[in-house]
Amino acid sequence: MPKKDKKSKGEISPEELAALEARKAEKAAAKAAEKAAEKLARKAAKDGGETRETIKSDKKSDKKTEKKSDKKRADDDGMPRFKHVRRKKRSSGKGPTPQEIGESLVALFNAGKSDEAESTWYHRKIESIEEDGTVFEGAKGVAEKGAWWKSTFTVLSMHATGPYVSSTGFTVVYDGRVRSGDGTEIAIREAGVYTVEDGRIVREEFMRAAF
Repeated sequence: MPKKDKKSKGEISPEELAALEARKAEKAAAKAAEKAAEKLARKAAKDGGETRETIKSDKKSDKKTEKKSDKKRADDDGMPRFKHVRRKKRSSGKGPTPQEIGESLVALFNAGKSDEAESTWYHRKIESIEEDGTVFEGAKGVAEKGAWWKSTFTVLSMHATGPYVSSTGFTVVYDGRVRSGDGTEIAIREAGVYTVEDGRIVREEFMRAAF
């Protein structure tokens, strides 16, 4: 009779069983790793889409914020957002502002120091324009006009009011009385309109009230 096999049908050794279990575990691990990789890839693609949408949303939000900010500025100024307006506002440039120069000029004038006001704030190439259209050019022209004025009139009283300020200059109103050489007293009421550039007065124009 043939010798009986050590392993009957279906019988497996412990070593073979361990090897089989190891191969199963290896396959399961590989499959799990593959699924995890696919899941991460899908999540990354989704996140990328969300990021693009988020960027678009942020841009829209920024534009809305800018519009709200513009509207708030308009509300703060008490003015609507006009269509036909230059973006860049007019300015007197660098240096002391029209407000500062105007306040100083008025204070010096009322203290009897009009010459000091001129030497402090007038540009050497200033234009001084009288109400009849006469233009005195530069510091020398202003000095000549001043010398004539002082030799022709005696100031009885004079007071400056202001300044009334804009972005590029200011206005001062002068009230007073003078006496001419023949003894006639004259009431004076005029406005001086001053243009400021880079901290200096470059133009003054006088506008006299008709009594």
